[in-house]
Amino acid sequence: IKGLVAEVGLHITERVNTGNPLTMREVKKMAQEYSELAELSDTDLQELVELAMTKLARTVARKGIDGTSVEQKAAYDKIVSYYNAQPSLNARDSERLIKQQYSTPTPFGYVMGQFVQAGGKKVDSMLEPSAGNGALTITVNPSVVQVNDIDDARLANLRRLGYGKVTAQDALLPFNGEKADVVMTNPPFGTVTEKVYDGVFHISSLEGQMAINALEQMKDDGRAAIVIGGNTSYRTNGSMNPKDAAFFGYLYSHYNVVDVININGIALYSRNGTG
Repeated sequence: IKGLVAEVGLHITERVNTGNPLTMREVKKMAQEYSELAELSDTDLQELVELAMTKLARTVARKGIDGTSVEQKAAYDKIVSYYNAQPSLNARDSERLIKQQYSTPTPFGYVMGQFVQAGGKKVDSMLEPSAGNGALTITVNPSVVQVNDIDDARLANLRRLGYGKVTAQDALLPFNGEKADVVMTNPPFGTVTEKVYDGVFHISSLEGQMAINALEQMKDDGRAAIVIGGNTSYRTNGSMNPKDAAFFGYLYSHYNVVDVININGIALYSRNGTG
């Protein structure tokens, strides 16, 4: 696996600014040269591409994150160039559809890292409760990060990335241990049994409940960055739909919400399999 991941990373680097991104067909051809990997499914090969992307982006991100604004922007641009050169990750199997496994593009991880580390914020501990292949952790020293996932292939990849703690628990259950300086997450989207918070906020979204559970593990002076999906919709009177209103109502009543940013999903997510 190490050899194929390194080869994929090298090819992505070579394709930067060529307008000719790597393809999964080419990755599959590379895998044929490794006898133990020749029969890997398309979805499992995609996981290794994501692992290669995390490694590539982390190298740039860790160097650029503490630099000047110009250096940080240059690092971001480099990570975007890697993203544009990666294969489109569109293969899906039944398990990935059930688990809603659409991994976060690495540029998101860099910008989220810029926010949580802005102003010299020291990060001695971080929790990523639905870590995938580690894209949201690229700006942080992996030795202080707890990553969690329930997928076997992704857990194996996370163990290759040198994190301080790798866990495989249900991310709707409380996390143990000391509270974290930083929480970053892009939870899977879905519907679960409704839970009522503070006797007021009726939340039935999987991503809402997972985000709230993760935030419970954050220090009072911690910082968080969260990706939630879909389009926030509004009723004719200008109010949010009840689903979004409940989640945002909970957040604003418990935390200092610095900003809510809309992102162009087609431009910055489509190469990872969704818009």
